Amino acid sequence: MDNRLFLLLHVTSVILLSGVTFAAFAAPQSENRRPSLMMSGVLSLLVFLTGFGILGGAPPGWAIVKVVCWLVLSGLTGMAFRMTGRIPTLRIVAVVVIAIAVAMVIYKPF
Repeated sequence: MDNRLFLLLHVTSVILLSGVTFAAFAAPQSENRRPSLMMSGVLSLLVFLTGFGILGGAPPGWAIVKVVCWLVLSGLTGMAFRMTGRIPTLRIVAVVVIAIAVAMVIYKPF
């Protein structure tokens, strides 16, 4: 498969995963839980598969940091429904994790 297709799918699924996460922060009602968690899971899997499809071989250090960021972002959607009192803190965590992941892609420090 062409590397550009993996990149397109990866970036699109990361944007959508971020959107689903922030939508869960905005509306943590129980009727939104199942669709949000299903969409988050599918998008998270797509992010994971396309990310390693882009790399091909052994991941460099910056990619390991991105995997940790992905794990945190993937867990935040579920946490939004369980920890409704801490949503402002979870939002900050999401923004910081996304910023770290973007910085790793742009600068590739290690």
